[in-house]
Amino acid sequence: MDSIKPLKVAVISDSQAYPTLADWGMGNLDKALSFLSGMKPDVLLMAGDLADGTMYDVYDVYRSLLEKYFSPMPVHIGCAGNHDFWTPKGVERIPENIYREMCTRIGQTHADPLHEVVGGYDFIALSDCANEKLDYSDEKLAELEAEIRKAIDRAPDKPVFVVTHFNPFGTVTGSNSASASKKLRALFNRYPQVFSLSGHSHCPLEDERCIWQGEFTAINTSSLAYACAEDRCYNMCSVIVPFAREALHVLMLDVYPDHVDIHRYNVEDRREIKPDKLWSVAVPYRPEDAVYTIRRKELRKAPEFAPDARGVIRYDFGYLYLIFDPARHDDFTHFYKVKVFERAEDGTWQLIAEERYISDFYRLAGIAGRQQVYKLPSEKIKGGSFCRVEVYPIETFGNEGKSLIVERKIPGASKFKEGTTLCPQE
Repeated sequence: MDSIKPLKVAVISDSQAYPTLADWGMGNLDKALSFLSGMKPDVLLMAGDLADGTMYDVYDVYRSLLEKYFSPMPVHIGCAGNHDFWTPKGVERIPENIYREMCTRIGQTHADPLHEVVGGYDFIALSDCANEKLDYSDEKLAELEAEIRKAIDRAPDKPVFVVTHFNPFGTVTGSNSASASKKLRALFNRYPQVFSLSGHSHCPLEDERCIWQGEFTAINTSSLAYACAEDRCYNMCSVIVPFAREALHVLMLDVYPDHVDIHRYNVEDRREIKPDKLWSVAVPYRPEDAVYTIRRKELRKAPEFAPDARGVIRYDFGYLYLIFDPARHDDFTHFYKVKVFERAEDGTWQLIAEERYISDFYRLAGIAGRQQVYKLPSEKIKGGSFCRVEVYPIETFGNEGKSLIVERKIPGASKFKEGTTLCPQE
């Protein structure tokens, strides 16, 4: 056990709140701040999208929650996200004014980049969402680099914590989207001391791809609004996962002289996520000694179905559902690849559909890992046909296990609904 008292750094992001505690996002901020206050953080980092549009009253309610739960008040270091800069149609959008108003009401300085030294460690937050392309301007990135250099000159072996809303491109899960910043990645590549904390992508913290190490260290801060996944699946609504409101995640960093421990929590059921798989980053960070690299795939096994695993295909109210026992893995199964075949007259199997489904790994304790229920692409299946479904389990780094096979004669009287409109929970 560490005998030195760590600097405690709480991290929240993406509440997308409205100015009332009856609102989902603001209610979740209430839960999160209440939960985190018991850990007595020295610093509170906020990685953007505090509000769902330019509603200054959100910041007033947020400030009241900070004052309610924290005494003494942690040093607040936050950035703005793209939602914070949204303005109603017809209203002039002046990002500098919006950012200044947010900072004034929250109670932090207006500087952008914002640079604070707390307990001997440097924290830098960059907002700069004035660019309609949802990326950082060259001017602001030059200012950010200057602040990073100041931090390194002051303490060359310590981590420099940099908070941005958008992810540095090609790092954590969610960072391969159009909104991830290649310019930010190129900047951070030059400084191994950078400890990047970014929001926007809402990816659940159970996913080990939420921490990445290469030229520097990057962490995805997840969300207090709803969970998303970078890898779009048939049972998702765009990037939003089923039962997305159950994954309300925050971080607590314990910063020691020789390492940083990263604790993950779901505040919906006040539970630490995977405490037996605590993330820990050595200080000073040396890329050649990195632990959380893409090489992790080589150390992980593929998921497996138990020998007695079973599955069924069920017709219910115009749709076909695939129901099966989940595959086993020492971490979790992230996706299931589902191939659907029909038997032709000559007895051969003809592939008619192939889809990927996200599993329930991010759901609340006691729910995740239960029997899987997926809606099949019924519009591609004919009543009266003989159907074969092959289910392949895939873990988060892409290792794929052997299939579970389910077969069934589809009743000739089955009438399937047109289209595949899916509800968020399906």
